Amino acid sequence: MIEMKKAALRSTILCALLAASAVQAAAVELKMVSGAVGTAVQEFPKLVKPWEEATGNTVTLVPMPASTSDQFGQYRLWLAAQNPDIDLYQTDVIWAPQLADHFVDLTEAAKNIIPQNFPSIVQSQTVKGKLVALPIFTDAPALFYRKDLLEKYGLSVPKTWEELTTTARTVQDGERAAGKADL
Repeated sequence: MIEMKKAALRSTILCALLAASAVQAAAVELKMVSGAVGTAVQEFPKLVKPWEEATGNTVTLVPMPASTSDQFGQYRLWLAAQNPDIDLYQTDVIWAPQLADHFVDLTEAAKNIIPQNFPSIVQSQTVKGKLVALPIFTDAPALFYRKDLLEKYGLSVPKTWEELTTTARTVQDGERAAGKADL
């Protein structure tokens, strides 16, 4: 899973760097703003090193606060002011529609890596036919359930959030009534 995330991050950053360098061919140093935390900040130089070596350009990571609300506010200010200091923005997946007018179309630059992403993700980052972002990684949450408990209480696998709430409440109430207070 970690290797998949690294590969996706590498592909996305390289695509974004290629797109940015095409727009700003004279750029010697690109600046990427990111709210990344933990090892993502430490890994960044390793991820961009092959591109830097191949092009002679450099990339500097501009850190942001961990709060996505603070990041979004700062991004909107910089973009509205047409701040030339930032070349690449790492955004939250839900920001594409709100920031799309300020971003370049990555469709052509990303044509070889688009198939590596889920179509729904590419679609969510495409605004008015313009691909404005690609994921660094993709979350795929899963809900696990205990078949034995569903059978015990005569329940089926929930299909909606409301059914999940009702099912969980039924199982928890039944198990607690049977003396299992930690459920």
